[in-house]
Amino acid sequence: MCGIAGIAGEPSGPFIRAMTRALVHRGPDGEGYYSARGVTLGHRRLSVIDLETGSQPMTTADGRYTIAFNGEIYNFQELRKELESHGVRFRTKSDTEALLHAYARWGKSSLTKLVGMFAFALWDSKDRRLLLARDRLGLKPLYYAEVGGSFLFASEIKALLAHPEVERELDPVALDDYLTYLYVPAPRTIFRGIHELPPAHWLEWQDGNARRECYWDVCFQTQRHSFQESVLEAREKLDESVRARLVSDVPLGVFLSGGLDSSTVAYLMARHSSEPVRAFTLGFSEGAHLYNEWQFAREVSDAIGADARELVIPPPSTALLETVTRYFDEPFGNPTNLLLYQLSEAARRYVTVALVGDAGDEVFLGYPRYQGAVLAQGYRAAPLMLRQALGRCASLLTEPGNGSHFTRRLREFLTGATQPPEEMYLDWISYFNRPLRRRLYTSDAQRELGDYDSSQFLLRLFSRSASKDLLDRISYVDLHSYLPYNILRYSDRMSMAHGLEIRCPYTDHRLVEFIAGLPWQYKLHRTETKVLLRNAAKPWLPKSVFRRSKMGLNPPMGLWLREHLKPSLGEYLSTECVRRRGYFRTETIEELVRDHLNGRRDYSLHLWALISFEAWHRQYLDSRPDPSLSLTSASACPSSRLP
Repeated sequence: MCGIAGIAGEPSGPFIRAMTRALVHRGPDGEGYYSARGVTLGHRRLSVIDLETGSQPMTTADGRYTIAFNGEIYNFQELRKELESHGVRFRTKSDTEALLHAYARWGKSSLTKLVGMFAFALWDSKDRRLLLARDRLGLKPLYYAEVGGSFLFASEIKALLAHPEVERELDPVALDDYLTYLYVPAPRTIFRGIHELPPAHWLEWQDGNARRECYWDVCFQTQRHSFQESVLEAREKLDESVRARLVSDVPLGVFLSGGLDSSTVAYLMARHSSEPVRAFTLGFSEGAHLYNEWQFAREVSDAIGADARELVIPPPSTALLETVTRYFDEPFGNPTNLLLYQLSEAARRYVTVALVGDAGDEVFLGYPRYQGAVLAQGYRAAPLMLRQALGRCASLLTEPGNGSHFTRRLREFLTGATQPPEEMYLDWISYFNRPLRRRLYTSDAQRELGDYDSSQFLLRLFSRSASKDLLDRISYVDLHSYLPYNILRYSDRMSMAHGLEIRCPYTDHRLVEFIAGLPWQYKLHRTETKVLLRNAAKPWLPKSVFRRSKMGLNPPMGLWLREHLKPSLGEYLSTECVRRRGYFRTETIEELVRDHLNGRRDYSLHLWALISFEAWHRQYLDSRPDPSLSLTSASACPSSRLP
């Protein structure tokens, strides 16, 4: 895993080094540069495969093509054999060289041959053309900006901000997206003028002109298999996906919760490993009965003979919030990033690569909201007046904010089932809904937004899906929104903050395509989620894995904001601070704080999103931080230690 940066167009001066060195945490093992007329490329390397000869940027023998690459190509050995059969001669054993020669032979169509996670820049010196490309599901990030006559790109926004001509200006439209989803979806970022290349896209820049195109998408219900045939093939594809991600010249481990997704990955790792699998599990000093998963993880570790380590997560400090903000470069409202930051920090003492169960819920339909969508289809048969009355009653329900989600889900179900299915789902997965955002914004902020509607991002995804089945359309939406911009985004930033490479077997596009092609009824029943995965993994795992209820990697933020983090509400959301910013109405934020502290409504994620935005604003707009600050471990949480 690595960090890349570059400048095309006008002469770049000395800025490429500052941009590249802002990414040193992504690649602590080496640095390289390439410079030619019209382009400069920078690369920071984390050595994982071919430790001796895989340095970058890498150029073909004829000097035409040069690549700076971040990621892993899991089928590079197969590509290498195919290319050698066409007479290509290799100088290294790296996946980088296989990717470079694949493009030299097949051009952009080579993207469809790749199995892996990647973001790369490739310069064609003959045609003076720059190509950027990103993997199908969006595991590896890539950002870009145009400044004067130059085109800039980098793995993280902080590298672009290291260029003195890149402005730091808030995009109010992106702020509206952030408050709706707790993330900013591509191609926007929180900065006006800085863009993110969406997953499964390439961008070509030549002579000052850029064009972008999608090269892959997922299709639903294309397979004609019986359920049992699907179970057997799912086993094979899961096994192959994990096996492919074990290729490494450095130590590997697994993040193990004891849930179905990570336990399946851990078992398959053990099947293909000659040594005990190194497993890492976290738990909490508060809210243990609702959040700790140690018991389940221990049973799985014992069953597969893992070398297991456990981490206790205390309530976070404001210092940790500030550190995490520096690695994101944008506000990010999902507090799970705090947990992954600390778990990655601790795991990095033992391994350089960790496999995870991310994307299992999106691919195999594991979230309770998918069951809710099925139930809602039947509930819509009830008279509308009855549903509206129950919805009004449900809006009065209080929520404890102690980790139990039943009341919130019941309220959202009853209030949402009076709306069209797409708008119902939007309400379920959004945080500050439109009425609440209207009450939140000041008149000046609302004027800046104009008639912008953040819901259109999600509704456009619904309309893009070719399937007629609601569950397939919801799955399509999540694979193009929540997965890349929430789950995979914090997974990459928080792990790479410590030079730890995360690998996600459930994002293998071959597995995703196969599972998407099956009827959703194979994956979800009214009383059970991930039916297909449960049947596939049944011979492999302890029975306790299938009996336990879903917990998810969530911190007890509701409890923390009422206790240890309560002072942060005053520090970041005081009346004086909110009024000085001018974005939000003080009375609305005071109401959110009061209702949360009194237990009337669980506004923990809303409040954390506002705190995160204020922390970001202080670091990135109120001041101009030294990029090197993100590279120090001085502010790392001292609790993230394993025995």
